[in-house]
Amino acid sequence: MLNQAAGKREMARAGVTVVTGLIILGLFIIAFGGHRFWEKLDHYVIRFNGVKNLDVGRPVKYAGINVGRVLEIDVDKDDPGLVLVVIGLKDGFTVYDGTMASISQKGIVGDNFVLLNLSRKAGPALPPGSEIPQEPTPDIMEVAASMATMAAKLEPKISEIADSLRELLNTDNRKQVQSILVEMNGLLKDAHGMIGGLNSDFKGVAHDARDGIRETRQMVSETRQNLNAAINNLNAAITGVHGDTATTLKVLRTQVEAVGASVTGLSGQLQKDLDYDQRVVEEILDNTAELTHNLKVLTQSLKERPWQVIYPPDDRMKE
Repeated sequence: MLNQAAGKREMARAGVTVVTGLIILGLFIIAFGGHRFWEKLDHYVIRFNGVKNLDVGRPVKYAGINVGRVLEIDVDKDDPGLVLVVIGLKDGFTVYDGTMASISQKGIVGDNFVLLNLSRKAGPALPPGSEIPQEPTPDIMEVAASMATMAAKLEPKISEIADSLRELLNTDNRKQVQSILVEMNGLLKDAHGMIGGLNSDFKGVAHDARDGIRETRQMVSETRQNLNAAINNLNAAITGVHGDTATTLKVLRTQVEAVGASVTGLSGQLQKDLDYDQRVVEEILDNTAELTHNLKVLTQSLKERPWQVIYPPDDRMKE
């Protein structure tokens, strides 16, 4: 009985272990298959012309940072010429208007992944479920094919260039080139001799110019000394003239003061004379007025009694 109970416990323990292993294996299979049901992702849609061996579960990167993964790849039902790719981005990552999606590759032979790039100034945020436009990028195989096509087109031109070079470097042309080089060597020797002569001439001219510059400097120095002496003499003359002018002005000021005093005295005397003459004129005018009055009385008396001229009146009779 004990052995049977122990055997049952061992079987139960083994069964639990197997079931647990199967569950863990299933979870690993689901995880490696790209189905992570415990993650909360925001879904966005991208339509590509081709996915370039892109698989479900590949990462989605933004500026080198993993921000999500590829959830679904299928042919677009609305346009069979395009491939519909659904990506899931981590909760909290914001996609802005102006973001472009492209398929990039790790190195030359690495895995492909989806690359998000902000191609212009960020606009408003795109809500989950929006479509992110694709940014076309050349494939390495396409580039290689285009280079092969270009090489095939350039091959005839390269052959023509090779033939032209072959004709250019034949025996006759090489001899002509050698003769031209010999002539150029002679011309260079002649030019070297001419340059040597010109160098000697320039040295002589430079020596003469150096002497002329030295003489010019000496003349300028002498002229400067003469100018300094003339300026000093002029300064002394101006100083003397200034002293003479000050003395003359002092004498002139004294004479002007004397003339002013004389004019003041003359003005006072003239004022006195004018006052005296005014009194004399007033007396003359008074006498003239009195004389005029007497003449008027006399004239009136003669008009009334003309005989008084012959018979003057007797003052005693009046008494």
